[in-house]
Amino acid sequence: MKNLVGYDWILLLTTVFLTSIGVLMIYSASIEADGVDLTFVNRQIAFLITGIILYLVIAKIDYRFMARISIFLYFFVIMLLILTFFLGQEVRGSVRWIDLKIITIQASEIAKPVLILTLANFFSRYPVQKLRNILLSFVITLLPAGLIFLQPDLGSTIIILGLWIILIFAAGIRVSHIILLIGFFSLITPFLWTLLQDYQKERLFSFVNPQKDPLGSGYNLVQSIIAVGSGGLTGRGFGRGTQSQLNFLPEQKTDFIFATLAEELGFLGFSLVIGSFVLIIYRISLVFNRVKDILGSLISLGVASLIIIHIFINIGMNIGIFPVTGITLPFLSFGGSSLISFMISLGLVNSVSIYSTRRKG
Repeated sequence: MKNLVGYDWILLLTTVFLTSIGVLMIYSASIEADGVDLTFVNRQIAFLITGIILYLVIAKIDYRFMARISIFLYFFVIMLLILTFFLGQEVRGSVRWIDLKIITIQASEIAKPVLILTLANFFSRYPVQKLRNILLSFVITLLPAGLIFLQPDLGSTIIILGLWIILIFAAGIRVSHIILLIGFFSLITPFLWTLLQDYQKERLFSFVNPQKDPLGSGYNLVQSIIAVGSGGLTGRGFGRGTQSQLNFLPEQKTDFIFATLAEELGFLGFSLVIGSFVLIIYRISLVFNRVKDILGSLISLGVASLIIIHIFINIGMNIGIFPVTGITLPFLSFGGSSLISFMISLGLVNSVSIYSTRRKG
């Protein structure tokens, strides 16, 4: 029983609860005329079990030790991102997944907790008040962000850069340096626009007016909005969503699982999900408020930010307030790399909770 002490069981059980809801929605989206294809359901359950094991293991490893080896983890992820271009599977024009036969790895998802750990370690050693350190941290971030952008994966690129911005602010960047960064990004924004793929530009345009091309670039967004709006208070019932069951709604198990949930379980269903997310962020905030060292604080803040950004972008694109960028909904969307990435991230937070307390005690 001693080995069970220190785990944040509320945090862990809440994530298991959310993933269980996700499994139910994946099951619903797998219902076919001749039965249910359990392939995705079984795989997600296997991912959850793997994620729980990783959570329990990582939580018992001192986060300061993991920070010391973060440079090795960082270059391992860079290697995976490079290998993706040579060994990756092309799906709908993007090369993001490495098929290892037993499991398919999406390196961009694994990069997120590793980058949080790497940047937190960097800022705990090198003050962000120095412009040189800001530039070095940007290079550290730009390398994985650039490789992810080339896959192409605009959504994950935005999240990687967003994490860097949040962490440099939290680490105490000077106002003068903020002004310099604003000026720099203002100058390069037109250049960045030219780097976007045509379909990415179309998604941004269709976000502004999805009805302009409801059967083309705006189709996903239009169908998602219809699904969310038709759910009402209690939903159409499990497995009875017309948008999802008749396959009008695309990517029901991944990008648009929130729309599937909202249509079938209604306002009450997604309110329960939102409440669970709030509880997870609250548990992380307790760790953030208690920890005194900058390393633990930045890890906790980085993980909370990662989850919040994913939630806002995913739900936002499901209800039409953000462009469709292929961002998963934490713990609910189908995907082993995404689920395992979030479980690793929460394991890091639990490690901060355990070992920062021990050090002070």
